[in-house]
Amino acid sequence: MKTINTFDKLKKSLQGPVQTIFVPFNRKLNIDYPALRKHISILCSFDFVKCLYLMPYNGRYSQLSENEIMELNRFCISEVKKKGKLIIVSDPIHASTETKLKFCLDAKKNGADIFSSICREKYFSDKQIFLHYKKISSSNMPILVHMMPFLSGYDGSNMNWKFNTLKKLSTIKNIIAIKEDTKSFVYGANILKKFKKRFSIIFAGRKKLILDLRKSGLTSYLNGTSIIDPEIDNIFWKFFKINPTLAKKFVKEIDDPFWDILSSKYGWHRLNKACLEINGVMKRFERLPMISLDKKEFNDVKKKVVQIKKKLGSWKKFNLKIKNDF
Repeated sequence: MKTINTFDKLKKSLQGPVQTIFVPFNRKLNIDYPALRKHISILCSFDFVKCLYLMPYNGRYSQLSENEIMELNRFCISEVKKKGKLIIVSDPIHASTETKLKFCLDAKKNGADIFSSICREKYFSDKQIFLHYKKISSSNMPILVHMMPFLSGYDGSNMNWKFNTLKKLSTIKNIIAIKEDTKSFVYGANILKKFKKRFSIIFAGRKKLILDLRKSGLTSYLNGTSIIDPEIDNIFWKFFKINPTLAKKFVKEIDDPFWDILSSKYGWHRLNKACLEINGVMKRFERLPMISLDKKEFNDVKKKVVQIKKKLGSWKKFNLKIKNDF
């Protein structure tokens, strides 16, 4: 049985860039497990990579049946644990709390380190959210709260998590982490101010935001542009810790063009698998209603990715010249 000491140890281990797992399909639109194994193996080959996270959207859960999600979770747990890394897996996006608990217990049984739960039911009250995570936590599994902004049950609007909601969840001892998903500096800084001592907080967003939150105490983020090359995270995190001025210059040359030119035009969720296809990791096939980039769009992305990689090559050479004290 996991203890509170284990929970604290896991919290401390969630430092730096957390690598998301993307799920490929083959031409017949079945999960391409050989390509997925290759993807995981490549990520795990980097010493700086400590934790992999199979998330519901990057993991294409909305395109999968519950049985496929269960099989996928088990496969990723097995492959990542063979490599000696931490693994976080998730529950289906839309399912009852009872069903989500079954996924949590199965993840625990198969050796996952942390279970991520997302609550996509419309928001009506803090009590509703507390009861969901209290039930999931009955597994005594280390839990990550995926803080996707809610849809209001009253007017259908998007709404950020209230701090009082998190304060209530902080009383559940085995909730050890949250994934912050607003991409807002003000909201992120307030979350860190109020909860960085209680939770490990993994931020999603472009590296400009990650760097801006450095002084607020950010210690972990979800990878983004490293789908072009995992070394992007290695270099950025090193500069983040020892030289923010260099980190800012790196972000301007490598990260900003990806978001300002490519993501704004094609969208993050289509770009990630296109970039992984460019790198020979997987194909960009998708199941409807998700749609992949067409040939013209793909070639446009490839041209710009080559330009970013060329600039990255100079940064790699520069990075080798810097004594690494970590």
